[in-house]
Amino acid sequence: MTQFLAKVGTLSGDIEELAMTADTEDVLRDELRGKGYHVFRIRRSFGIGGITNPFSRRQRITLTEFTLFNQELAALLKAGLPLLQCLDIMLERRSNPLFKRVLTDIRNKVKSGMALSDAFRSHGDLFPRIYSASLVAGEKSGGLETVLKSYVRYLKLSEATRKKVVAALVYPAFLFATLMMAAAFLLLWVIPRFAGFFEAFDADLPILTVVLLTVANTLRDHIVILTTAAVAGGAFFYMWSKRDGSKAMIDHFVLKLPFLGPVFHLFATSQLTRALGTLLSGGIPLVQAIDISAGSISNRHIGGAVAPVVERVREGKAFSSSLEHTGAFSNLTIEMVRVGENTGDLAEMLHNVADFADEEIENRLNLMLAVLEPVVLLFMGSLVAMMLLSIYLPMFDLMNAARSGY
Repeated sequence: MTQFLAKVGTLSGDIEELAMTADTEDVLRDELRGKGYHVFRIRRSFGIGGITNPFSRRQRITLTEFTLFNQELAALLKAGLPLLQCLDIMLERRSNPLFKRVLTDIRNKVKSGMALSDAFRSHGDLFPRIYSASLVAGEKSGGLETVLKSYVRYLKLSEATRKKVVAALVYPAFLFATLMMAAAFLLLWVIPRFAGFFEAFDADLPILTVVLLTVANTLRDHIVILTTAAVAGGAFFYMWSKRDGSKAMIDHFVLKLPFLGPVFHLFATSQLTRALGTLLSGGIPLVQAIDISAGSISNRHIGGAVAPVVERVREGKAFSSSLEHTGAFSNLTIEMVRVGENTGDLAEMLHNVADFADEEIENRLNLMLAVLEPVVLLFMGSLVAMMLLSIYLPMFDLMNAARSGY
């Protein structure tokens, strides 16, 4: 299901913007017309995607806004204010137009008698399933503010782990981009300028120089074709990667990468166990919690592997053995989950697994940076040195030949 923002005209003549979910834009358009709305415009909305879809600049409700909202709501509830009064206060503090419209609709639904969890769930994918499930747990237990605090902690810890992974990848990516730009500058600008100089002396060139001159001339002569092919290939890959099956294949490939593969595997483990531990702590049944938590995993390959666990647990199988059956998690994770089941404190053990995974991610990232930085710098220096050597070697030969002539 995709989240859309629809600008419609009502039967009373008002113009409203609705946040709704549907399979396609055409399906939503037909649905709105069937309800008597006049449809002005429909566009995709990038709402809160929880941990499954990291918050990006295109999204209308940022992680910071959503976290702050829940912190403030928990504080107001703890102070003893009624829920409707809390929502009224929160509405006054919202500056984001989309969040304000959505919160107004939620407030009206709560005032009409709908549960807060159902009001948030009615906005589909704009809010993550784990959030509405946490609200259900809080409503049933009567400790909504406690559940909100637990969810805020979950958001902060998960986002902190994600930021560590992203930050660790920025520096190697920068080094690699610098290397590519330096190589392109030498191949397309510097080396071809020496071709005419060498031809004027009709000198026998070293094989290294011949190879680099051939590559440089080929790139320069076919730059338009190569650029067009690269753009077309990138566009094709982008469209192909948007397919659900392709996303799982890409995520599976990522898990096989050296250095990065184990990090992303640990990140998926952290996402699953932390989300599951949060839901179980709130009183959500295990089967429902697994189903919701599987959707919080950003790696679709592992998420797909976890999906069958729901049926196995529903049939009476132990969660640890069902998780082991997927083959997607380490023996240590399985054993810690098994201990949690045997001691009757699965939620706490799952939080411990997530904390351990986060620590292991940080250790692996530090080790990766310690190894990768000198390797990339060495490779960059070797490549530039090789190119410069291919230019100066023939010049040294020409200078020696000139001296011999005298």
